[in-house]
Amino acid sequence: SLFLLQLFYAQDNTPPPITFSGGYTFDLAGNVAGGVDQGTAYLGNIDLNFDFDTQALNLWKGGHFFVYLLNNHGNSLSELMGDFQVANNIEAESNTRLYELWYEHNFSFWSVLVGQHDLNSTFAKTDTGFFFVNSSFEIQPDLSTNVPTSIFPLATLGIVIRWRIGENFKVLHAMYDGDPGSESENPNSLKWSLSNEDGALLINELQYEVVKETETQATYKIGFWKHTQDQIFKNTLYSNSHGIYGISDHVLFRNENTKGVLSIFSQLGFSLNEHNPVKSYLGGGVLYQGISTKRSQDAIGLALAHNVFSETYRSSFTDGIQNETAFEFSYRLVTNTRWFLQPNVQYVINPGTNSNIPNALMGMVRFNYSW
Repeated sequence: SLFLLQLFYAQDNTPPPITFSGGYTFDLAGNVAGGVDQGTAYLGNIDLNFDFDTQALNLWKGGHFFVYLLNNHGNSLSELMGDFQVANNIEAESNTRLYELWYEHNFSFWSVLVGQHDLNSTFAKTDTGFFFVNSSFEIQPDLSTNVPTSIFPLATLGIVIRWRIGENFKVLHAMYDGDPGSESENPNSLKWSLSNEDGALLINELQYEVVKETETQATYKIGFWKHTQDQIFKNTLYSNSHGIYGISDHVLFRNENTKGVLSIFSQLGFSLNEHNPVKSYLGGGVLYQGISTKRSQDAIGLALAHNVFSETYRSSFTDGIQNETAFEFSYRLVTNTRWFLQPNVQYVINPGTNSNIPNALMGMVRFNYSW
């Protein structure tokens, strides 16, 4: 989470009119065995967020504007590994971009958001999996690689409606522009284009929370998505890609003495169309935060991401291709509220961008500073 700096202070404990948050992430990584080639890579990510509360600004009640600026720099780790799922979740072309720009209005039990928005900040998200570095634990490949999607590093225009039903249920609906474009075509994310050729991405998600004594014990999510853009594969025209997914986060137990929390998460996704590259995906892992009373913020985790390719995608490789599986082990050392250090090891079986790439072993260290 990001440390919030209040630029303007309220006098009566109400939210400040404007809040600013930011962070810098620097990864030093190396592919030490297998893959396409051995070597090192560094990746950097700068986040700057601005949130404007309309009520605190004495404008109107229930609204806020959000602006997210993003800078990425460095080189590619996946070019060394040859993996399909992308081992590093901040890998992107070096550019400074307007990542998000939206307005949200909150009513009594529902809200509506309009603007340039990251789908994964709301949909197909596992809170426990967010600890890990591999991209699949942030956004599942059955959605992110099958169709153009409004996710990192290119978000696009969308409208999101959220409903709260009672204390435990939430229903989310969204429609996004169907094609954010490529990083080379839209390097600064300043080009907005809506056309019939882009189509639209429609996504719906049902969430259920289990709460015990004000603490969330479990969250279950079921989603369905549909993309209306026409796609051509091997001279055949396909339209209306569909998919479903399920996500769960569970707290297994809490240690009252050390304040430690043991959590697990699971991800499951299916494409309902054979022409999509990813037929199905299975992911999950375990995370323990609060190693001891002196290291209450430290965390250690182990996770697995298994990607199953469709027969259509396999047929595009002369020698065939095997399903890709990534194992990740990570430890986060938190020095204070602003700094953490995170060593990370990943082993990828059958890197999926080429049928002849040997298994890859990657090691890295992530440095993060937030303000």
